[in-house]
Amino acid sequence: MNAIRTFLRDDSGVASIEFLFVFPILFLIFTASFESSMFMARYVMFDRAVDLTVRQLRLGTLNDPTHQSLKKTICQSGMMIASVNECVQSMKIWMQPIDTGTFTMAAPPRSCVDKSQPINTDDPPANEFAYGTENQIMLLRICMKAEPMFPTTAVSVKMPVEPDGSYVMLVTSTFVNEPG
Repeated sequence: MNAIRTFLRDDSGVASIEFLFVFPILFLIFTASFESSMFMARYVMFDRAVDLTVRQLRLGTLNDPTHQSLKKTICQSGMMIASVNECVQSMKIWMQPIDTGTFTMAAPPRSCVDKSQPINTDDPPANEFAYGTENQIMLLRICMKAEPMFPTTAVSVKMPVEPDGSYVMLVTSTFVNEPG
């Protein structure tokens, strides 16, 4: 009986038990805040790269732009990426003119890049990517997938996570095709 009383009164190791309860919560908060700040930094840089590319496209400084050249231009515009090829493979561009008579727009596809499929370097069909004519308003939707640094925190931060574990960055822009 004395051994049980001595064991119950012993308070050594209490701090380590509190540490074991508190540390996982603090670590989850730290990794979630780090992951969300990295997501925000990547998204801001992606949005800026799209703006710079759309400006070049609008002003006509891109010589004969193609689907692949637009992707490369966006990826080379100061984004936080490992390689341009990886960036190009994880990006999907959808561009269509807006009918100014009715302002009806074709609905952009809800899907982004499917990384489980082989990379398709062919130009997309006309219902996904069209340049339009002079003075037409163009709607541009660019979707890019990125891998999280801490995969378990992406779910806790409520980022748009895909079934393959990556998260989606989506940028939409409009511009007018200049005459000439």
